Amino acid sequence: MPNFERSSLNQKLTIISLLSTATALLFVFATFAATSVANHRKDEAMQLRTFAQVIAASSADYLLLRDRARASSALGALAAKSDIASAVLYDRNGKPFAQYVSASDSPTEDLVPPEALDGIDADALAAASASGQSLLSPRMRLYLPVTAGELQVGVVMIETDLVATWIDILAGLAVMGLAMLVSLVVAVAMAGRFKRSIAEPVTKLIQAAQKVSISQNYSLRIPHQRTDELGQLIDSFNTMMAQIEDRGAALLHHRDELERQVGVRTEQLEKAKNAAEAASRAKSAFLATMSHEIRTPMNGVLGMTEMLLATPLTEAQRNYTTLVKRSGEHLLVIINDILDFSKIEAGKLTIEYINFNLWDLLDDLHNVYTPQAAGKGIGFDFDIANDIPVAICGDPNRLRQIMANLLGNAIKFTEQGRILARVRVAGEDTQSVMLRFEVHDTGIGISREARARLFEAFSQADDSTTRRYGGTGLGLAISKQLVELMGGAIGVDNAPTRGSIFWFTVSFDKRRVDPDAPGHRQHTLEGLRVLVVDEQEETREDLAQQLRAWRASADGAASAAAGYERLLSAARSGRPYDAAVIDMEMTHTSGLALAASIKADADARATHLVLVSPERLAADPVQRRAAGVAYQLVKPARAADMVACLTACAARLHAPGGTAGPAPDWGPL
Repeated sequence: MPNFERSSLNQKLTIISLLSTATALLFVFATFAATSVANHRKDEAMQLRTFAQVIAASSADYLLLRDRARASSALGALAAKSDIASAVLYDRNGKPFAQYVSASDSPTEDLVPPEALDGIDADALAAASASGQSLLSPRMRLYLPVTAGELQVGVVMIETDLVATWIDILAGLAVMGLAMLVSLVVAVAMAGRFKRSIAEPVTKLIQAAQKVSISQNYSLRIPHQRTDELGQLIDSFNTMMAQIEDRGAALLHHRDELERQVGVRTEQLEKAKNAAEAASRAKSAFLATMSHEIRTPMNGVLGMTEMLLATPLTEAQRNYTTLVKRSGEHLLVIINDILDFSKIEAGKLTIEYINFNLWDLLDDLHNVYTPQAAGKGIGFDFDIANDIPVAICGDPNRLRQIMANLLGNAIKFTEQGRILARVRVAGEDTQSVMLRFEVHDTGIGISREARARLFEAFSQADDSTTRRYGGTGLGLAISKQLVELMGGAIGVDNAPTRGSIFWFTVSFDKRRVDPDAPGHRQHTLEGLRVLVVDEQEETREDLAQQLRAWRASADGAASAAAGYERLLSAARSGRPYDAAVIDMEMTHTSGLALAASIKADADARATHLVLVSPERLAADPVQRRAAGVAYQLVKPARAADMVACLTACAARLHAPGGTAGPAPDWGPL
């Protein structure tokens, strides 16, 4: 009952008393009504049977003698009973013999007995009597056999009108209903008087709880003189309020004491904080000054060592001098780390935003660390995505410092296998580009527990690595600070099989880059036809694949003769190669000689030639011009230089008017 649940306590008590009293009275009324009807009908049935027995006893002789007049006179005696509606005497064949109808009633066909009376069967008489005594019928009919001794001579039927009986029953029920209604009103009135003794204390408790909730006044008490359960509830409420009041006073006292202690401790901590900050500033200033002062003479020591190594020395002297140089370089790295760390602590480390060529920076790193990796017998490769922008705006020196730290650590902690530096675009929009740098190694790896402290200052994955490999433990901490200053993140993961993967992301600004500045243009090699002439299959295929990644059309030739024939065939078929990349070192000839042969042929002369040679075999400018070589790159050729050479070729070929003059003479790059 949703309405009952939402009603007030007074309403609930009223509903409960009303429903319980009304239900009890209703059951009493129903019982009284059923009993009254049953009793009245029982009395009528007994009275009707008595009349039927009298008529049957007096009419037996008349039926035997077939005296209709006396039989009718005997039935006429029923007129003294006003509620007798009709009566009929049937002979032994079930035919009406005599009948009586009251003055207020008219004979109807209902007075004729049913066909079941044929033969004056006792069971049929009982069934006919039962059919005339239904509970709600306005009349009652009775069939009784008429006997003379042992012989049944007929049947008497008497029918009485029950209207007066029903009127008496209804009158009695009306009086009973009125009495019940008065009883219900009296019960509800008495319940209303007694329910106040229950509802009023509960209402006082509710009002007191609401007042306490609003005013927070816990001194409120509810007076009473009750000794029942409601009195115990009020006593419990008063006791609870007293306990809350006592605890509130105690808490207020403790709060005042705590505030006083907090004030004292805060003053002490403020003094300690100021002293610590002053000490930290003094330490940072000392570290910055000392590292700077130590670095100046150390640079002098390294410079003089370089000069000493350039003089004639014995083998032992050269070894000693080389050891001094390496120790000095290692010490200089430590000093630079301490200087950067002191700048970080002092908050003086800043980031510059200048335009630079990312591919040149990555090629420089590749060239610097390739010899170190080769000295340990491990592979070292760069995997740079083709959609990496060439020109970006950021801090190249800090980016170089982060990459150098990660690459140096990878080489230091890798004894065998390979190192892979990977660069990908993590996200890009019209204003900036987010690059992700990864350094994969197959070194000693890093445990999960050590990762949490790996980027902390003066910390390494394992303390034993400090003694085995050396280092201050500042490199990764500095790299983390630099990456965060550049708006990125840094982390480390375990490699799928062995080693580690150090990664970091850095955001670079694209809005400050001048797209027309020299060296800042994206690759524009789409549609350029290039022939790679190199006897080393792996080198030839790698370069051809790289050119295709730059959207150029690249083919390969495994020898000088094959390259010459392909150039001539393409030129004579009307689809000449735009450029040819020729390796200097060949078995039966040289790249320079092949270039001279190509220049001598009028059909293939238009192809721009790029010569790739080791530094010891590099041709001088006179030889290059004589052989028709437009550009010469020194092995290992940097990707940025190769792109620059081929881009220049494409620009000259697609310039208005065909060629734009003689090719510039680029020396060894």
